[in-house]
Amino acid sequence: MILFEDLLIIFCSYLIGAIPFSYIIGKAVSGKRLTEIGDRNPGGWNLIFNVSKTWGILGTLLDFGKGYLIYFFVYRFLSADNILFFGASHNQLIAMLSGVAVVAGHNYSPYLKFGGGKGLAAFFGFLIALNPWTLLFIGAGMLLGILWAKNMIWSVTMGILFPGIFLYLYLDSAIYLFMVILLILVMIPKQINKSLRLSTNFKFRKEKTIKDLFTPKIR
Repeated sequence: MILFEDLLIIFCSYLIGAIPFSYIIGKAVSGKRLTEIGDRNPGGWNLIFNVSKTWGILGTLLDFGKGYLIYFFVYRFLSADNILFFGASHNQLIAMLSGVAVVAGHNYSPYLKFGGGKGLAAFFGFLIALNPWTLLFIGAGMLLGILWAKNMIWSVTMGILFPGIFLYLYLDSAIYLFMVILLILVMIPKQINKSLRLSTNFKFRKEKTIKDLFTPKIR
């Protein structure tokens, strides 16, 4: 029974994460479908660039809120009594899996035929709810990827690795290394540009300028 309840929580987290707030806002305020304009990404970044900065910021904050609130409530209201996996308590494990499920829902939304955004806002919300200090490590990892590799794939990868390693060392639980693997599997495919060879996608110094990293591209 407990297993069923845990799976239901994770599945509901996925469905909540899948709500495409930016797509809904874009359609409501402009009549435009984000999947048909700009880089065709139904996330806040495309909404900012191609509809409205104000509405785009709202969409991004709502995506951030999905990640933050789901982790917060699952962690607070589930039992912490049992140690289940990699030394993690019951509420740590299910809250972590629920947070990853929110990001997966955003990236692969059943409401958008399993299309979706890149999951960065939901990821930030989830990790900051887990531990506010992760913001420093996400920022350091992504900044290193931007300045050193000039490649958003490596930037996002390091933005996942750095806080994951910090949490593993600080909270003394290997569950956060498992979390790193799950987040890489969920988030990195959305950074891949299918019009380029796979090796080109992972190339160091791929972009000529830092500005190119932040220019929306059809993927």
